[in-house]
Amino acid sequence: MLTRLPFIAALALGLLGATAESQSPQASQSGIVGQWEGDTFAAGNNAGITLNLYPNGTYSKRVVTVMHFGWTLDGNTLLIAPVTAISGDDVTFGKAVGMNVTLMGDSLVASAEGQSLLLRRVTWPVANQPLVGRWEGQSDLNEPITQDFMDTGRLILTIARSREAGRYTIKGESINWQEQIPNPERRRSRFKLEKGKMLLYISPKLPPIELNRVDPNTAKY
Repeated sequence: MLTRLPFIAALALGLLGATAESQSPQASQSGIVGQWEGDTFAAGNNAGITLNLYPNGTYSKRVVTVMHFGWTLDGNTLLIAPVTAISGDDVTFGKAVGMNVTLMGDSLVASAEGQSLLLRRVTWPVANQPLVGRWEGQSDLNEPITQDFMDTGRLILTIARSREAGRYTIKGESINWQEQIPNPERRRSRFKLEKGKMLLYISPKLPPIELNRVDPNTAKY
């Protein structure tokens, strides 16, 4: 939970909306406008990707890592252990790590090895189970963090690995990306649409990322 992770600045889609070119006919006629979700690989972990392709030719992309732990609370000591394998109902955990936690109403401070993390509760508290529920915060490098403490003793940690936004155009089976946030650059990706799925080829040396359409009308300004 306290691992230092790479940080990319948050999106400023309002700026994109203000500076975007007029609606791209290629984008509006391509059949790919909408929200797409799938799985990829980032920084050594499985990650989820959400890609929004907007009808005015702008896009946003967010990659998050979801990690699973077991947790127990003994006084002010929180022990968490990573889930290393799941086979049916059998769960295997790795080595547990302890940290000190301080609860102050809807705030929680976790500290270990000279680092600390402040979280805010975003769900109703559960009687006699002070940690159970959803907590949100930012790491020391400003990565958005969501922690879901389950009453089953499982902890689900979600953290943003990267965020990106810019403009796009379609030419044949290629998407031309003009990234604006966080780093201005241009690149091209091949894609295919098959049975409601998008196969996105990020690199010729890697298999495509398979994205499922969430709803063609969910990509909004």
